[in-house]
Amino acid sequence: MKKLYIYIFVFLDVFILGLIFSAYFFNGGITSYAIYDFEENKDGFDLDDGSVFLDYDILLDEEFEFTFYNGERKNMQVLFTVIGDLNDSIFLFDNLVDFLPSEESKMFKYRVKLNGELEPGLHNAKILALEIPRNQEEYVGSRSSVVFEVNIYVPYPDKYVESDLEIVNAEKGEKANLIVKVVNRGSEIIENVRSKIYINTLLGENVAIVDTDSNLGSLGVKESLELSGIWDVNVNPGDYVASYEVFYDSESRVFEKSFLVGSRNISILGVLVNNFQLGEIAKLQILIENGWNKKLEDVYAKLIIYGGDGEVLADIRSSDEEIDSLSKKELVAYWDTDIILEGDYNSKLSVFYGDNEVYRDLVLKVSEDNLEIFGVGYTVRQTGGRANMTNMFLVIVIFLLLLNLAWFIFFRRNIGRLKIKG
Repeated sequence: MKKLYIYIFVFLDVFILGLIFSAYFFNGGITSYAIYDFEENKDGFDLDDGSVFLDYDILLDEEFEFTFYNGERKNMQVLFTVIGDLNDSIFLFDNLVDFLPSEESKMFKYRVKLNGELEPGLHNAKILALEIPRNQEEYVGSRSSVVFEVNIYVPYPDKYVESDLEIVNAEKGEKANLIVKVVNRGSEIIENVRSKIYINTLLGENVAIVDTDSNLGSLGVKESLELSGIWDVNVNPGDYVASYEVFYDSESRVFEKSFLVGSRNISILGVLVNNFQLGEIAKLQILIENGWNKKLEDVYAKLIIYGGDGEVLADIRSSDEEIDSLSKKELVAYWDTDIILEGDYNSKLSVFYGDNEVYRDLVLKVSEDNLEIFGVGYTVRQTGGRANMTNMFLVIVIFLLLLNLAWFIFFRRNIGRLKIKG
C-alpha cells in the first residue's frame, strides 16, 4: 500500500512537470505576452489650379488669364497644350516659355472663341503644362499637370435637370442629412421639384428609402436649389450606393452616387509579444481590426526601429494578408535582435491597406529578457521574458515540494496508525 502511494506521487509529479516542460520547449516557451491597447488617433512646379464656367453663346469670343508658379525656383522650359472637346476653341498666346530660378511666377493669356454650334451638355478643355528638358544631359523625365479648365454648359431644349447628392454625417447610429442639389439645365422654367432616395448595398439590397422636401417656388433656367431629407443610419460601416430620382414637373431623371458610411479604416488593437530574449528572433503579433463591410486585401504591417541618431536599425515587415469584413486579424512580424543593445528605441508601427496607412509612434524599452512597449499617450503593461518563466518554474517546484511533503507526512501518520491497530 505504501509503495502504491509513492508511485502515485511520483507519477503525478512527473506528469505535471512533463506538461510544463513540453509546453515550454515544444512551443518555444509558454507565451507570456501583454496586449497594448491603442486609441484611434507639390511636388515639381506649382500650378494655379482652377476652372472657369462660361455661358454658352455661339458668338463667344473672350480673353482670360492664368498664373503659373515656379515653386521650386527651377531653370526650366514649360510647354502649354490644350486637350478636350473645346481644344479647337482655345488659343494660347504663349506655348513655350522659359523660367529662371529668380522667377517665382508668370501670368499668361488665352482666348476662348467658339467656331460653331455645340451639342447640349457640358463641354470642357484643359490647359496642361509640361516641363521639358533644356538639353539631353538635364533630362530626367517630364512632368505635366492641369493648369486651368474651361467649361461651357449648352442648355438642353425644354425641361432638363442635372443633380448631385451630398451626404453629411453618414455614421452608424447617427442622423445623416441627404442633400440633393438640382440645377435647371433646360431652356424652360420648372415649377415643382422633389426627390426620392434609395439606399442600397453593393449587392443591390435596399436598406432605406428617404423622401426629400419639395421646392417652394419655380426654378429658373440655370438656377439651382437644394432638397433635403433625413436618414437614420442603422447599417454597418462600408460602401453603399444611393440611387435617387429627381421629379420635375411631369418628368424625372435617375442618378446614382456611391458613398461611405463611416470611414474606411483599419484599427491597430494591440501587439502580442511572444517570450522575449535579447539576441534572439522575437515574434511580434500585431492585432488589427477591419471595421469595414468589405474584405480588404494586401494588408501588411511594418515596424521601423530607430537608433539614437535617427538611423534605421530595423525595418520589419509582415506578409500580406486578407482581412474579412468586420473581423480581426493577426499580422506576424519577426525581429532579429542580434545587434540590438539594451535601451530605449523610438519606432513607428504602420499598417498599410491599399493607398491608406494607419500608424502609431512607439517607444521600445529593451532589456536582456524583457520588452516593454510604450505608445505615445498610451498605458501599457509589461511583457514577460525568460526571467519571468524561471520565476514561474521556481514557484511550481516549491509548490510540488510542499505538496509532496504534506502527502508524505499525512500518509506516514496514517500508515503508522494502521500498524498499531493491526
